[in-house]
Amino acid sequence: MWRFLLLPASAIMAACMGRGSSPPPAESPRPDEAVQVPDTERYLFSDSLHDIRFVVSRRPGAHGADCRVEAVDLYPKGRPERRQHLVLADMAVPCPMPDGQFPAVELQDLDFDGRPDLRIMRAAADLSHPTHRYWLFDPAQGGFVPCPALDSIQDPQFDRERQLVSSQWYARPGLRGGSTFRYVNGRPTLVSNMEKYTEGDHERWVIWGMKDGRLQPVEERIKPLPGH
Repeated sequence: MWRFLLLPASAIMAACMGRGSSPPPAESPRPDEAVQVPDTERYLFSDSLHDIRFVVSRRPGAHGADCRVEAVDLYPKGRPERRQHLVLADMAVPCPMPDGQFPAVELQDLDFDGRPDLRIMRAAADLSHPTHRYWLFDPAQGGFVPCPALDSIQDPQFDRERQLVSSQWYARPGLRGGSTFRYVNGRPTLVSNMEKYTEGDHERWVIWGMKDGRLQPVEERIKPLPGH
């Protein structure tokens, strides 16, 4: 069971004084010169082997707070020696909840090897269709590594029982489908696909599958559109 704990942020401020007993008062910066230093919070997720700390910055934004995951620090369980410092770029996320919960970050076994991997939700105006970025835990490297192949799959669903990743995708009006992936050498690999095209008064289904050791069309169907 993975545990979650909010660690309070600490703010450290320092002021440098010039020589002399009575330095002149500093001029207040103009509004366009003021530099906003974001608040920083740390959130702790734990599994049976690791403590994983997420460094989150919070700035005032036009529509509320602007939050970003700046880094992920990985530690052996209960020990102070940091094993990995993963710096994230352009990782704007939905802000943590007032009660300290941080649903934008999830630890899940995404590649079915029994080890928790990392999924982070990206901030978006429409959270009914969220997007995510993924990092898989690599025991050989002792840390999380990016998985662009998972990033590119539209709304992936993880079937742990069958060890498959599936996706219902929409490319444009009149073209949609579903795809299924299986991990091959640690990488999600397409093993089946169905494309649905709207053509006049009907819809054409093209089903792809593995045949003779490669992915190729194996079946085609014509379905009348409703009302035709």
